[in-house]
Amino acid sequence: MKVLIVNPALSKEELKNPVVSNLFSNAMPLGICYLASMLLKEGIHVELIDGAAERIEQKDIIDRCRKGNFDILGISTTTVSFHRAVELGDLAKKAFGDSIPILVGGPHMSALPQETMKEKCFDIGVLGEAEGTIVELVRTLEQKGDLSRVLGIYYREGDELIFTGPRPLIQDIDTIPFPARHLLNPKLYSSLPTDVKRLPKFSILANRGCPFQCIFCDSAVVGKKYRSPSPKYLADEVEHVIKEFGAKEIFFVGTTFTASRKATEDFLDELESRNLKFSWTCSTRVDVVDKPLLERMKRDGCWSIRFGVESGNQEVLNFIKKGITKEQVHRAISLCNEVGIHTKGFFMIGHLVDTHETIVDTINFAKELPLTDVTVQINTPLPNTEQYNLAKDYGTLMEKDYVRFSFFDPVFVPKGLTEEDLVKYHRRFYREFYWRPEILLRQFGKVLNFNTFFNYIKCANLIIYLTLKK
Repeated sequence: MKVLIVNPALSKEELKNPVVSNLFSNAMPLGICYLASMLLKEGIHVELIDGAAERIEQKDIIDRCRKGNFDILGISTTTVSFHRAVELGDLAKKAFGDSIPILVGGPHMSALPQETMKEKCFDIGVLGEAEGTIVELVRTLEQKGDLSRVLGIYYREGDELIFTGPRPLIQDIDTIPFPARHLLNPKLYSSLPTDVKRLPKFSILANRGCPFQCIFCDSAVVGKKYRSPSPKYLADEVEHVIKEFGAKEIFFVGTTFTASRKATEDFLDELESRNLKFSWTCSTRVDVVDKPLLERMKRDGCWSIRFGVESGNQEVLNFIKKGITKEQVHRAISLCNEVGIHTKGFFMIGHLVDTHETIVDTINFAKELPLTDVTVQINTPLPNTEQYNLAKDYGTLMEKDYVRFSFFDPVFVPKGLTEEDLVKYHRRFYREFYWRPEILLRQFGKVLNFNTFFNYIKCANLIIYLTLKK
């Protein structure tokens, strides 16, 4: 049994957009790498294609599927890429008919399973964490067994769509093999120049789920329950990417790296005991760090932390259930500045209750903080989030135009604002934050870094698009 799992390709027209070309394929897709590692563990032949990163066309994926004589085609999709997944599924169904089953999975399938499965090109939909499902499903298809026994899937019997029931979340992350990164070309991926210090850089998934209640958070795939691998497993994976791929920097992916102080300190103990030297970054919350922990993280190689700030207006923060105060934000970022850790603040404009005044509050707050960088998104209520269900009461939501669900295009407009307002504030935020002497000086220091110089050149169109375009 030969399995091909793919991320759909992007169109030439989509790649003309600097946001799409620079941000939609800049990180290795660990999700499909985990699926591949599970299949390889069971002796099942599997190959991966990241069409977006390879800059190939959809027809090229079909050609490679045909030449490889694959028995199963799996397509991963987010909400913004769903139209591309359907296009690829239609091409595959036209090319292969019913000779090979076409699977669909990923965040969009998990959020809107029945809507996704209305697309007749998809034979089977896989929900949630699929590491356990994929092996059982492939074996069942191989043996022409009973699909109803495979938890966590949708499939068809005639015109009837059948759901087999939810599959429990994976409790012991240590049972999952390291992602099969070797099935993709690491050189295809390059971080934004503001996010990297040393190359090559690799990502490691440090936790799944989130113990907090933000109304915009999409937990369709990994669930809300916070789970993480053991400190030993995490350190083993660090050693793996250093030895096998020559990694010099690691980004620990996950919402809240320091959610458990003990786990964080145990992991740092592992790094120190093994004398592992590498640069690293992570994401966490402002209410789960303090100066002693930050000093130790800095000593053990952490040079940058991403914090989700979201808004500079306390009433908005309360509404979105962020669970933090502006004072906590200022304290955490100031502490990082004191110990020498760079910070990136993540902000959104266009929250359900945002107004002209609250957005200006957010821009001004960001400029008050000793941040090194910001990422500013236009609020995009994703399916299966609390705010998606509330959105209609607070403004206008374009429910079906998923191609615009990129976080850089206004698909939700709060009452009292317009799409044009959101776009102008988005540009204004980037322009007013970055085009200040102190910020330009920090960025100039990064430009002089050989590792990031060429990334700045590559991303010049994105920088101009976000900061200078009116």
